[in-house]
Amino acid sequence: MFQEWAKKFGIYIYLVSHNKYVKGGKIFFTGSGYIEGGEKNKKKFFRDLRKDKKLDHLEINKDFFIFEYFESARGERGGLVGVAYNPRIIFLKPVVIFDDGWEEWEVASIHKEDLSAFLSSAEKMAKTSCKLFHLREQKIENVMIYSLLPSLTEKQKDVFLLAVREGYYGYPRKITIGKMAQILKISLSTCQFHLAKAEAKLMPFAAKGV
Repeated sequence: MFQEWAKKFGIYIYLVSHNKYVKGGKIFFTGSGYIEGGEKNKKKFFRDLRKDKKLDHLEINKDFFIFEYFESARGERGGLVGVAYNPRIIFLKPVVIFDDGWEEWEVASIHKEDLSAFLSSAEKMAKTSCKLFHLREQKIENVMIYSLLPSLTEKQKDVFLLAVREGYYGYPRKITIGKMAQILKISLSTCQFHLAKAEAKLMPFAAKGV
């Protein structure tokens, strides 16, 4: 369901699956998420999310949310979704749902059969296509959890995320700070200031993972 909202509102959604339990013929799934995008589109997303009839609980704090929703314990979809909540599956980073609806999952497991079941479930649930980029045996170097990152102010976050999306950190750069300032409707010096502050907070964490 989240990929449809991401595409509809042009937002990025980052999700982490936490737990599941069965009660009254239903399978309840708990998870958390974080969204990026325009303020109006984010508000529309949360408004639509609240209307979902399968949503049992929702807590929102700015761009972060915790949710619990359910599927029928007898239905096929409940079993397919449940594969992602297998406690033997390790999420190496949050699931990324891009603004075009494409999802990116990076998972690991000690047990090969769990990965096989996960891939099979993903292929059955995919409405368009499902592509396996890598399947290899190696030692895990680290796990990315979004709560470990430092907090940015709203303005720092806006400038930094725009820089990432528009290719400021690519080579060659696809956008200048001046153009970003125009898009955000702020002065060049203000844009430079917030980007520098965001980078100063984030770079030490990025360096630890190198």
